[in-house]
Amino acid sequence: MIPPNAPEFTKIVDAIIARSPFQRKKLEQHLSGMDADYFARAEEFAIDYGNYLASQDIPFDYAIQAYLDMCKSMLKCQIEFMKTGSYSTTDHNQAFIDIYSNPDRMKSYMIALALSQFLWSSHYRIYLDFERSLCNNAARTGSYLEIGPGHGLYLRKAIRHLDPDASIQAVDISPVSIRITKSIIDHFCPDTSNVTFWTGDILDYKAPSRYDFITMGEVIEHVNAPRKLLTRLMTLLSDSGRAFITTSINSPAVDHVYHFKSVEEVREMFRDSGLVILHEQILPVEDLPMEEIVSQRITINYSAEVKRADSHE
Repeated sequence: MIPPNAPEFTKIVDAIIARSPFQRKKLEQHLSGMDADYFARAEEFAIDYGNYLASQDIPFDYAIQAYLDMCKSMLKCQIEFMKTGSYSTTDHNQAFIDIYSNPDRMKSYMIALALSQFLWSSHYRIYLDFERSLCNNAARTGSYLEIGPGHGLYLRKAIRHLDPDASIQAVDISPVSIRITKSIIDHFCPDTSNVTFWTGDILDYKAPSRYDFITMGEVIEHVNAPRKLLTRLMTLLSDSGRAFITTSINSPAVDHVYHFKSVEEVREMFRDSGLVILHEQILPVEDLPMEEIVSQRITINYSAEVKRADSHE
């Protein structure tokens, strides 16, 4: 299933299957469609992330259990969603109390999400799409903002691909998340001096200027008023700037409070917020015809590169 030149990544996959045989089918299906480049990237991630966890005195077994706990929680939410048609959580303030300000739950959640970047096909493809978008715009990006950096993997990519003189800001409402992100950047990029961190609501953030590139991954489904958040992003974007935004449709989770019911609803909200889609990915989590995905309300992961509607570029 995994080539022999990826032993550290194999260790992660084997540990997950050993603890939860239910995961075998999903992982085998995911890995069977991956090429040599994927396994090289996955092995690099497994080595790097393993070293980071060790530097933080986080046991390997803790990371595996964190991933399984997240999968179990999402399955529970999915079952409830299929029965009721609605999300169990509808108040982002409650999600902040229960998760974002809870050190133990947030730590487990961020570690699990980092692993999902290489264990879920849709998350991996979005990760590649982000890198494509970032690299295509790197030469014109003198200022970068990331809203909700979470596990820090995207922010690390930005530091790697942007000019060392570029100004980089990371904003997150969760103090726990900011601490985790900062520890990741301190570990992987200890000599970096052009990154600043701010804890708080992006709606209250006093930006020093507008930004040439903004990343906002898996955030708008976590708030009650995503249109307000997207409009704020638009005002923070420079005239020629680009933003990379991800979200999910029919995707119940303990901290998802806004229920996007279709891809078209996301597109319409972008348009209403003054954004134009330049490129998008629509990634159902199951390999089924789109008609079945829609009728069965199966989760769709979504990513888009956008610009301001009033931009002349």
